[in-house]
Amino acid sequence: MSRQRLHTLDDLLDVAEQIVTSGDPSGLTLRSLAAAAGASNGTIYHAFGSKDVLLARLWLRSWCRLGDLMTEAMGERAGTSGEDAVVAVALTPVEFVRRFPASARLFFAQRRDQLFSADLPPEIETELSSVQEKFVEVLIALARGVWGRGDRIAVEAIAVCVVDLPGGILRRCLLEDREADEATASRLEAAVRAILAVPLQPRPSKASPTETSTPRSNP
Repeated sequence: MSRQRLHTLDDLLDVAEQIVTSGDPSGLTLRSLAAAAGASNGTIYHAFGSKDVLLARLWLRSWCRLGDLMTEAMGERAGTSGEDAVVAVALTPVEFVRRFPASARLFFAQRRDQLFSADLPPEIETELSSVQEKFVEVLIALARGVWGRGDRIAVEAIAVCVVDLPGGILRRCLLEDREADEATASRLEAAVRAILAVPLQPRPSKASPTETSTPRSNP
């Protein structure tokens, strides 16, 4: 029986994601993807052009999936306290792991600079920059909701809550093949609320949102 051919970009990315997260990422090549997907080499080369572009596309999809969950969480918490909004966003990676386990494993278990080189086509670099900018906007909005300020100090405190803590906790769960259960979520919420209770340092002079450092998307 012949293999079913996959044609959509998401179908191909699903197969590539499984290859990357089920073993050594170096095992993914355009040819191995073509074989696993039942597609022609020409189809794969036309869709991606290189392994680095393929991996960058995987990374972007994972990041966008997590970003969409964060945006959804912020919308659901509109009108609530700033602290509750931060907690909701900090907990979205738990939902991300449950809903998109392969994407989460790719995102949390591999650093971006371990997956693909910095030498990418301009359009890919533009997409990566755009997603990063949107993420920083989320951090600034959360910081303003809690402290009424979006300077570097406030944004870095939010990044600890929604990047560093969830990333560290969920990376361990994924590496140990453990479920991110309710106890995990409860511990994460408690840690986030404890951090938010610590007073911030004074606002830097001449601070503005454009002066914030860019937090790492994947700790």
